[in-house]
Amino acid sequence: APVNRHDPHEITPECPVSCLRAVLSWKTLSVLASAPEAPFDPPETVGDVLRLHRERRLRQISGLGRRRIGEIGVGLVYAGFSTERSRPRNPEPT
Repeated sequence: APVNRHDPHEITPECPVSCLRAVLSWKTLSVLASAPEAPFDPPETVGDVLRLHRERRLRQISGLGRRRIGEIGVGLVYAGFSTERSRPRNPEPT
């Protein structure tokens, strides 16, 4: 996993959103961290961003269009995270 060049360490879900500076543009990170007009509080951790991405809720943040959301997805993958949505398990046949 890449390290945050501003504060060298591995990016983990517990890291503050600012750790994503290593993988996101300044503008994308700025909009993401402030979450203008979103119906939820701004994400505080990388794990919060990962959850919002998996739940497809990033589009609710004003200023995050398809390109910036794509950048966030690529950045999360580059940081070593899976952005796949959890799929319900198929029930065992009886």
